[in-house]
Amino acid sequence: MRRAMKGLLGGMDRADLRDRSGRAAERFRQTGAWMWMDVLFCFLSMPGELATYSLIRAARDEGKPVAVPRIEDGEIRFVTLPPGVPTPPRDRWGIPVPDPAWPAVDPPRAGRILVCAPGLAFDRQGNRLGRGKGYYDRFLSRARAARAHLVAIGICFAGQVVAEVPHGETDQRLDGLVTDAETLLFDRDGLIR
Repeated sequence: MRRAMKGLLGGMDRADLRDRSGRAAERFRQTGAWMWMDVLFCFLSMPGELATYSLIRAARDEGKPVAVPRIEDGEIRFVTLPPGVPTPPRDRWGIPVPDPAWPAVDPPRAGRILVCAPGLAFDRQGNRLGRGKGYYDRFLSRARAARAHLVAIGICFAGQVVAEVPHGETDQRLDGLVTDAETLLFDRDGLIR
């Protein structure tokens, strides 16, 4: 499934990627969670992935802080994206790498968090298939156990929604899913509401 989704993403031309990213971002900004949030935890797009920069710009325009992921010691940690920094520098694979000096954000103390969750595939029960390292699942598990006030919504292209994503006990279900074509919200049992 990962190989198929990487092929789907790799086959999109730049104009289509940009246009469909814009539609998905607009839908994401129309969710109730967007209005509710105090801070946006948002992934930084890799090459060929749905672009999140308009979400980051919109949150900043509304005066809301943005935290971006940084991998340290095999775990994901969110750090504050400083004002005036559009994107961090990229590594040799084109992956944005936030500065280790940027301040970390502690989820339980951050207020109401909206997590914009990446993935290669998603299903209509709130499951997501990431790139296989489990970073987001472990982060969401820790944040939820610490009783952080957060809503986790996946964002993707419509073609990334499949009948069923393989998942296990440690996988964290999302609260919603936004694509360039639809918005789905789930209850804790994974049912669309």
